[in-house]
Amino acid sequence: MAWLFIKVLWVGVSFLGCLFPFVNFHFSGETGDQKPNFVIILADDMGWGDLGANWAETKDTANLDKMAAEGMRFVDFHAAASTCSPSRASLLTGRLGLRNGVTHNFAVTSVGGLPLNETTLAEVLQQAGYVTGMIGKWHLGHHGSYHPNFRGFDYYFGIPYSHDMGCTDTPGYNHPPCPACPQCDRPSRSWKQILSHLWFPHRSRKGGCYTNVALPLYENLDIVEQPVNLSSLAHMYAEKATQFIQHASTSGRPFLLYVGLAHMHVPLTRTRQSAEPQDHRPYAASLREMDSLVGRIKDIVDRTAKENTFVWFTGDNGPWVQKCELAGSLGPFTGLWQVHQGGSPAKQTTWEGGHRVPAVAYWPGRIPFNVTSTALLSVLDIFPTVVALAGASLPHSRRFDGLDVSEVLFGGSQTGHKVLFHPNSGAAGEYGALQTVRLGNYKAFYITGGAAACDGSVGPAQCHEPPLVFDLEDDVAEAVPLDAGSAEYRSVLPTVREALAGVLHDIAGDNTSRADYAQDPSATPCCDPHHVVCRCQASSQTDIPTSRNVRQ
Repeated sequence: MAWLFIKVLWVGVSFLGCLFPFVNFHFSGETGDQKPNFVIILADDMGWGDLGANWAETKDTANLDKMAAEGMRFVDFHAAASTCSPSRASLLTGRLGLRNGVTHNFAVTSVGGLPLNETTLAEVLQQAGYVTGMIGKWHLGHHGSYHPNFRGFDYYFGIPYSHDMGCTDTPGYNHPPCPACPQCDRPSRSWKQILSHLWFPHRSRKGGCYTNVALPLYENLDIVEQPVNLSSLAHMYAEKATQFIQHASTSGRPFLLYVGLAHMHVPLTRTRQSAEPQDHRPYAASLREMDSLVGRIKDIVDRTAKENTFVWFTGDNGPWVQKCELAGSLGPFTGLWQVHQGGSPAKQTTWEGGHRVPAVAYWPGRIPFNVTSTALLSVLDIFPTVVALAGASLPHSRRFDGLDVSEVLFGGSQTGHKVLFHPNSGAAGEYGALQTVRLGNYKAFYITGGAAACDGSVGPAQCHEPPLVFDLEDDVAEAVPLDAGSAEYRSVLPTVREALAGVLHDIAGDNTSRADYAQDPSATPCCDPHHVVCRCQASSQTDIPTSRNVRQ
């Protein structure tokens, strides 16, 4: 564990500013052999049916559809969890939450994050000579050494968690609607009063809305805007992504850019609408805004490093059905069995609508043109695949749940995972527990439950022993489970049990981590605690910096 001590020591000293003269983010220095660049784009709360290439009813993703036509579209691709923080932790580590320690979401006041002894994809590629950047939603810890700048990213620009976790002056569309941040100044308060005010949820949140803490926007370690102007956020993300790719491309070094989109999570921004009737639907307009942002990133890749850049687009989990008309499309994965029991079969559940997500891979000249892959794949596979393509090595002394899927991408294989495990993500059961098993076309539930639906109803948690088993080849809507007395059921059940017992035994013998979910009001991002909702004057945005002022 000596390396962990050195890492923590480096972080601590850096925060004190002692290493400022030696911290330089000027991208320079040739690496010798040309390695591929990587752009990973992660949408938020996007339904499988929100991609037009997946679902004919969707007409709002022209750029993504073009990318799919010029690359590879995956139709059986899954998030590693069906809620924000665990899904993102698995993307960056290639490990399920029971291994990496992140089983549920971090809060505004969280003091911890993705455990420090977990190695991120950015850290691996940094060691391999890559320039690394992250733009957008992080949600893996923002306090101290959990900030992305200390998790392998040379450059960071974005919001440290979901953009509904703070008030703004441009609140956008939400269900129920949230108010804008208060504008008037408060009387002078002591720091103790300020922290007390931020700490109590019943004082700072009303109806699910944050009313006393404004949403912060970071550039590296500095809050550059609080509250964020959500109306211009997509434009800022596109500009920063463009700058990063241009600077990195001219540096002579390969790069990794990870973009955590705010779309399609609520609040949806109030975009300018055309005269087309469908444009009056806020969700459709926001989907087009997201698609345009992705198109801008693809365009800059095509202009600067097209032949040597792998773009991978996917989502963190399914749509948040509780948000009614502001939620995305499940496509055919409607979870009818759960719907009849009550609640939503989407985000926070282990039904297909919760974790089957859109996915597109694009790399001209390397990935075949206009291919649809039916391989069973996961967000977990991004880590080992990128590491292999970069010529780097997986971290030692730990096991991984993802696969190197290079043969699927480049070799025409349709073989992915034989088994996938979907962790509980809030609707039922203990967070992170593995009680849903995908085995080929079959899917077994040892527990079921519905998340909050549009009408507010939830489906009660129900344990199943023996498990419910669905055949997704004949029943993508998960409507009718197999008869437990049938020969088909009896033939599948032993393999399901063996697979589940095997992964739990493997995890028990692994080098696992435990996230710190403690909360403290002092961890709340606040650029000026003496102003209402921590409001501070927005500073001017600059180009990608050549150095960073490291300060607490």
